[in-house]
Amino acid sequence: MTLSKTTFPLMALLALSPIWPSAPWAQEAGAETATALPEMADIEQAWAQGNFVFARQGLKRRAEETGAALAQYRYGRVLLEGRGGPTDREAARLWLEKAAAQTHVEASVLLARIYLSAPEGDPVSQPARAARLFKSAAARGNSEAQYYLGLLYRSGVGVTAHPEEAFTWLLAASENGHIEAQFELSRAYARGEGIAEDAKQALRWMQEAADAGHGEAQFFLAYALDRGQGVEQNRRAAVDWLLRSAETGFGQAQLALGRKYLTGDGVAARPAEAQRWLEAAAAQGSAAAATVLGTALRGAHGVPADPALAVRWLKAASDAGVAEASFTLGQIREAGDAAAPDLQDAVVLYRLAVDQGSAVAEQHLGSLAATGALDGLLAPHRAIPWVVAAAEAGNPAAADWLSQQAAAGLRPAQTAFGLWLLTQEDRSGEISVQAADQFQAAAETGDVEAQHNLGRLYIQGQGVDQDYVMAHKWFNIAAAGGHRDALKMRGVVADLMTPEQVAKAQTAARGFVERPPAALSEETSEGISQ
Repeated sequence: MTLSKTTFPLMALLALSPIWPSAPWAQEAGAETATALPEMADIEQAWAQGNFVFARQGLKRRAEETGAALAQYRYGRVLLEGRGGPTDREAARLWLEKAAAQTHVEASVLLARIYLSAPEGDPVSQPARAARLFKSAAARGNSEAQYYLGLLYRSGVGVTAHPEEAFTWLLAASENGHIEAQFELSRAYARGEGIAEDAKQALRWMQEAADAGHGEAQFFLAYALDRGQGVEQNRRAAVDWLLRSAETGFGQAQLALGRKYLTGDGVAARPAEAQRWLEAAAAQGSAAAATVLGTALRGAHGVPADPALAVRWLKAASDAGVAEASFTLGQIREAGDAAAPDLQDAVVLYRLAVDQGSAVAEQHLGSLAATGALDGLLAPHRAIPWVVAAAEAGNPAAADWLSQQAAAGLRPAQTAFGLWLLTQEDRSGEISVQAADQFQAAAETGDVEAQHNLGRLYIQGQGVDQDYVMAHKWFNIAAAGGHRDALKMRGVVADLMTPEQVAKAQTAARGFVERPPAALSEETSEGISQ
């Protein structure tokens, strides 16, 4: 369990220990009068029988009339859990405070957890008070308090962060059999937090936690065995541990197990088992599992095709921001797997995948544009970045499309084609000349990126004769158009020039602006350096 600097989920904290001892009740309930104070054994028997109303009323009387710490603690828990009546968090806190004042360990621990579970800004949120309560209980050997105190020292919540103290308390809790502490102690050894890094001890405590049923520890132990990291590789044992982890409900293990059964990685391929575990992980909100499952449901790896279900899972993953899922949905719409083909819808999904970071989707859109499939759907200039991506991936049709659009005078295509040309092998220098021509054409019509790159070619003498005056001119014009790198480069090249050359370059820039192409803005004219 990872410590947050904001809140501890209250119900998760309450679930860590039962309200009653695990041993059977001591005796049967006896007869009682209406005014007799219920015995604790009677209350416990009523609780065991599900008579929470009697248990609540009896605990209230014993807490009020006897002042016993045990009754106060148990009554506080009943109020907190809402058994036998409504939940009353504030009253629960007050009764637990009474029990903690009598040094009741379990009350101190529960009270501390309440102070940590409150949202930041809530008056009940008292991390420092929680830390003091944990310290008191931890010193008396309570493993849960030791565990939480270790987390507090590690994160600096309620106390000053102290890795060594964190390690000490996690070790104490681990040696007392606290499973979560054992897992965190393993991580401390693996990362060298508060102690020298020790892979052997990290594995030992990971094994302890895994043996005790800790799902995440079982998952990481499976990972180590599968890859032979810090332990002798044993892929069969890895699958066994992965299965145990998945059965605890640990989503990452369910996803990993589903993938293994899907592809036969370290285990015999079992499509039905793969689908079962992937569905379990996806149902917990794993977008990665939903993506793998949706893709498999298109009929991959022996999983029976179910286009409608595939779309459902892929849509969930796409909505969660998974680019692969959005791209696959686009393929489904383009091919018409689940409905009539619809390229327009497919393009929307491909563009979403691009926005989510998919290079594959970008290249596919570029390939579609290069074949003319997007004609009429999008203006050519919108497709330029995608076509560039396809050309850079080695698609000759994409490079031809860029060349054609540039020749037709499409300014962004001229700049993009010039940049692409500069990435090609150029032993004769002819390609650089072509790139310079493309930049020149785009620069003359106001493209600031082309102007900037033309200036760079003039500095380097690449595709054109080296000419600092021309370089300064184009950097000056691009900088006036808002190109930040051009502004910096103008300063660099100015340092290499004489005052006379700088004046000549400025005159040339002003002359360009005085005869601006139709696309050149007034802001560019006003921004030329004087």
